[in-house]
Amino acid sequence: MRVRLVFIAAAALLALTGCPREPDAPEPGMGTPCEQIDDCNAGDTCGLLTLCVDGFCAEEPTLVLPCPGDGAPVRPPG
Repeated sequence: MRVRLVFIAAAALLALTGCPREPDAPEPGMGTPCEQIDDCNAGDTCGLLTLCVDGFCAEEPTLVLPCPGDGAPVRPPG
């Protein structure tokens, strides 16, 4: 019985830690209108990027794309 509880707890822990973070969508009608990710990042194609969610730019950068040849690691926010 104890082995079963440990197995269930371990499976639940693995399932929960594997879930990606949801991007924070702006309130409807708030934020900068956008059609694609390029509209929210002023020409930036790597580093910390802001997503276009439901037609508006997210409030803060949530996507990290490494810059080729930069050499310095990009740290995610938070």
